[in-house]
Amino acid sequence: MKLLSVLIITLFFVSCGEQNEISVLKTDINDGLSEEHRNEFRRDIVEVTDGIYSGIGFGLANSIMIETSDGLVIVDTLGSEERATEMLEEFRKISSKPIKAIIYTHNHLDHIGGTTIFAQEGEPEIYAQENILYNIDNISTTIRPIIFERSARQFGIPLPEDKIVHQGIGGFLEINAGATIGLLRPTKTFEDKLDLKIDDLEIELAHVPGETDDHLYVWLPEKKAVMVGDNFYRTFANLYAIRGTKFRNPMEWVHSIDKIRALDAEYLIPSHSRPIEGKENIAKALRDYRDGIQFVHDQTIRHINKGLLPDEIVKIVKLPPHLASSPYLQEFYGSISSYVRSVFSGYIGWFSGNITELHPLDNTVKAQKIRELAERSIPLNDAAKNALKNGEFQWAMELADILLALNPDDESSKKIKAQAAESFSYTQTASNDYYYYQTVAGELRGEIDVYANSNKVTPAQLSGTPMKTIFNSIPVNLNADKSLEVDKKVLFTFTDLEQVFRIHIRRGVAELTYASQNDEELLIKTDQQSLKEIFAGLKSVPSISLMLAKNEIEVEGGKIEFLKFLSLFQG
Repeated sequence: MKLLSVLIITLFFVSCGEQNEISVLKTDINDGLSEEHRNEFRRDIVEVTDGIYSGIGFGLANSIMIETSDGLVIVDTLGSEERATEMLEEFRKISSKPIKAIIYTHNHLDHIGGTTIFAQEGEPEIYAQENILYNIDNISTTIRPIIFERSARQFGIPLPEDKIVHQGIGGFLEINAGATIGLLRPTKTFEDKLDLKIDDLEIELAHVPGETDDHLYVWLPEKKAVMVGDNFYRTFANLYAIRGTKFRNPMEWVHSIDKIRALDAEYLIPSHSRPIEGKENIAKALRDYRDGIQFVHDQTIRHINKGLLPDEIVKIVKLPPHLASSPYLQEFYGSISSYVRSVFSGYIGWFSGNITELHPLDNTVKAQKIRELAERSIPLNDAAKNALKNGEFQWAMELADILLALNPDDESSKKIKAQAAESFSYTQTASNDYYYYQTVAGELRGEIDVYANSNKVTPAQLSGTPMKTIFNSIPVNLNADKSLEVDKKVLFTFTDLEQVFRIHIRRGVAELTYASQNDEELLIKTDQQSLKEIFAGLKSVPSISLMLAKNEIEVEGGKIEFLKFLSLFQG
């Protein structure tokens, strides 16, 4: 598919070679939501509630000041000494108390690069989750060159000011050639949870991995206020940044948001974008946010399990209307297509499963061959056959892929790719590669069905699998199209297990919890093994109906409703 785009572009430029210049189609990026979103980052000191102030618009991230009886706590310090100086001057207009503690929500430089300024008046303790130490060292040394290079492109740092609208999560990135980094290493770290008392203020720090694996929240129970760092802000979750990031586990992020939801906060203070006030507003925002993340995750995994490739999944997985319209799920920072690819790579790795991508041609060689095709006007089918005849098996497969993208049922192209794959397999020394090429060749010829030989789960295997493990696999099998208008809560209890399991199907998302909320419409009671076999697909609808008739599965709320519930996980 990528090669097809290259070929089309190449043919275009060859055909337009007589033109001296190509005009740029320019649209106004300040229109609509983009301009509206800019207001999120207008420079401001927001008094969230008594003693809590959020400094917005002084850098890419926010800095938060918390006032105690005798001092100050600073949450995040911006990205440079220059911006931190401006920030501190504004905070000093509010309070002259000494800074007694600094808290890092996570390792990103726009949050911790101005610490020297806030720490210069004394020796405040600097708190962070323990994983931050590895991340700081890795980014500042091992991969520093490439991260800074790609960050410059992602944030448009070299661009003139008139090219910058906003950064999606802030007005501007202060990290540039003129910025002075004032990073200090934390003095106190923790693993899971840390309870502090600074003067009269109780503070709870908890590890909540999400955008980073060193992420924490800052919870002030007396004020009912929570600072969430980058685990929530007014744009779709940053599941992948194209500057380069390691895998950010979407479901870890969802579970972290659920921990924040459980706090029942009255004030939610992100480190990007503006605070939210009111329990109902916060509950709705967090629910939409976690549902958006889970939806992309679950539906991507669902289609991975169907054997689809990343380019195919990207076309399918889109937020449903009720989530796509949420102000907290707009694609102002990254794109959902990138998130889909990140989920694929995070679970499956870099190889898509298409044998053409296993040993692709060098870009220079590929470009030369494309130019030759364009200049000689060689039909693609003929070019593919010639490549096969000439022993250029990889090129034959790449050309066959283009033809199959245009017509997936083209038997001639399948035959070319199959023959090329088999021939190429004999050049491989790695057994993994050899067998993959051989097997795919057989599939293309219709000689092999890999699904027929797949290892089906057995009742004995299920018996040894914990019930919780089975339940955790359920959401990725939810058919989004069938469930988008469904809002149903189901509670499962067991004759041979004390623990209960709750599934809330909420418009395309299956949220799992492990306690009743006494609002369930369906109450299901059976033994573990029966339910395991049902969810594993070992029980047919007639056999499930028979179990219902014999009361081997007890249902409160309607047996037909239970069957309807199960049907949401088919197809």
